[in-house]
Amino acid sequence: MDDYPEAKRVVDRIRKRFPSEARRTDEWLTERAWDDLDAIPHIWVEAFADRTTEAARAGDWAQVRDHTEFVAAEFRGGSEAVKSLVDVGYAENLMWDLEGDAKVVAWPHVAEEVRDLYERMWGAPQGRTS
Repeated sequence: MDDYPEAKRVVDRIRKRFPSEARRTDEWLTERAWDDLDAIPHIWVEAFADRTTEAARAGDWAQVRDHTEFVAAEFRGGSEAVKSLVDVGYAENLMWDLEGDAKVVAWPHVAEEVRDLYERMWGAPQGRTS
């Protein structure tokens, strides 16, 4: 029985839209002994959030926008299961290991829906931009 069909379809769409980041996400999970990547869509989306965090760390604002706008569109058009996936799997894990100042700099490049979800969990990023 397939427990997460909608979440798996989101992962499939992310894989198609961002193949390079999908490969890196798969590699990261495999290195950590996750064997059946198709069975763990929530964990996969959490790990994909790390690719967005890497882009923010590198100052690749176009990629941050592309990732977060794509995920925000999934949220807007998604069922409650998809909304939960985006909220818990992606937004709550986004930028988890960035310093406060780096989060503040990245913040304007994050799609509004993702910012709203993040803020509900963690509050708005705090720090200096200069």
